[in-house]
Amino acid sequence: MIGVYFAAPIERYTRLWAMSGVLTAVGMTLIILNAARPPGFLLMLGNVGLFSGCVIVWVGLRAFFGRSISRWGYGLVALFACLYFLLIENKAEFSSRACLSSASLILVFVLCLQTLLVRNPEAASGRHGYAREMAIVGLLMLIAAHTLRIVVLLYQPVAFNSAWMSQINIVAVYLVPLAGTLLFFPALLLLYFERIKHQLLLSLEAKQEALENQMRFVEMFSHEYRTPLAVIRTNLDILQSKQQASGLHFASNLGKMQRAVLRLVELAETALQRDQHSEGKDDILREPILMRDFLQTIIDEAADFWSERAPRLGLKCPHSIVFDGDRKLLKTAMLNVLDNAIKYGAKQGTVSVQLRKNNGTLLITVDDDGPGIPKHELDLVYGKYFRGSRTASVAGSGVGLYLVRRIIAQHAGSIFLSNRPDGGTSATITLPLPIEEAHSGAIEN
Repeated sequence: MIGVYFAAPIERYTRLWAMSGVLTAVGMTLIILNAARPPGFLLMLGNVGLFSGCVIVWVGLRAFFGRSISRWGYGLVALFACLYFLLIENKAEFSSRACLSSASLILVFVLCLQTLLVRNPEAASGRHGYAREMAIVGLLMLIAAHTLRIVVLLYQPVAFNSAWMSQINIVAVYLVPLAGTLLFFPALLLLYFERIKHQLLLSLEAKQEALENQMRFVEMFSHEYRTPLAVIRTNLDILQSKQQASGLHFASNLGKMQRAVLRLVELAETALQRDQHSEGKDDILREPILMRDFLQTIIDEAADFWSERAPRLGLKCPHSIVFDGDRKLLKTAMLNVLDNAIKYGAKQGTVSVQLRKNNGTLLITVDDDGPGIPKHELDLVYGKYFRGSRTASVAGSGVGLYLVRRIIAQHAGSIFLSNRPDGGTSATITLPLPIEEAHSGAIEN
C-alpha cells in the first residue's frame, strides 16, 4: 500500500485514497494482532488508524466530485482518538469500546453515502454510474454490518464472555464486511478509471477538432492563394513580353520573380500534401530521382533566390545515384536546409553539398561557414516554431527544420545537425536506398 501511495498520480483524491489504504491496512493489522491482548496503546492506535483511513476516503470522495473538502472531518479523528483513549484509561468494557468504534465508522460511511447519492453529471450513465452503484451497495453492507454489531453488543452482552465477544468482533466486523469492502474500494478504482477515460476522450476530441481546423485552414489557403498568384504570374508574363518588345532589359528580374512565385506555389502545395499524408489520406508519391541532377537544380535555384548574398555553392557527387522518393517533398526539404545554410551563414559564404553512399544508405551533407548552433540548442532546433538564440537578426518562422524532419521521416530517413570543428554547421540527411542501388558499388565510404 505504501508503494501505491508513492506511485499514485498527482490528483489529490488519488493520493488521499492511497493514504487511506495505508492507514486502514496498518490499523486493521494492529487490531487483529492485539485483539486477544489487554487493551493498550497499540489497540488504540489500530482503531484510530482504521477510523482515519475511512475519514480520508470520504475526504477523497468529496475531492473527486469537485466539492470543497471539509476540514472538520479531521476533527472527527481527533475526537475519536480522545474518546477511545478515555475508555482505555478508565478500563472500559470491550462492548463500550466496540460500540464507539462501530458508531464512528457508521457516521463516516453515512457521510460517504451522502456524497455518492448527490447526483453528478459525470456519473449519470454508463460504467461510471455502475461504479457509483457498486460503491453505494458496498457502503450499505458496511453500515448494516456495524449496526448489527452494535445491536449484538447492546442487547446480548451476557450471552458471550469476553473471549467470545472478541471472536465475534473479528468475524462480524472485519470478515463479514469484507464483501462490502470488496465492492466499495474497487468501485473507487472504477470511478477513477472512468474519469481518466472521460478526460482522454475530451482530449482526443479537442485534438481532432484542432487537426480538422488546421486542415480546413490549409485547404482554404491552398484554394485562395491560387487566384492572386495566378494574377501575379500572368502579369509577369505580360511584362516579360512587353520588355522584349520594347527592348528593355528586365529579363533577369522578371525571371527571378517568376521563380519566387513558382516556389511559393510549390511550398503551399507541399504543405497541403503533407497534411493529407499526416491524416492518412494518401501515401507519398515515389518516383526515381537522379540525385546529382536533382541536387544541382536545387542548388542553382537557391543561388538565384539568394543572389543578393552571393553564396558560393558547390556539389560533390562523383557518381550518379538514383533514389525513389517524392520529388516535391524532397525539394522543399533541401531548399529549407540550403536556405538556412545561406541566410544564417556569412555573406558570400561557402556552402558545400556532398552526396555519398554508406552501408546501404544515402547521405546528403550540407556544410556552411556560419556561426554554428549552441550546444544546448542542437536537440531543440527541430521543434516547431523554435528559433535559436543566434537567429534574432534574421527573419524566420522556426518551422523550416520541423518541416524538413517531417518530410525526411516520411521517407524513413533522419536528419542530424552538428557543429563543424572549424566553424559552421553540418546538416546530414540519411535516406535508405533500395537494395539494388545499395549494392551497386557507387561511392562507397
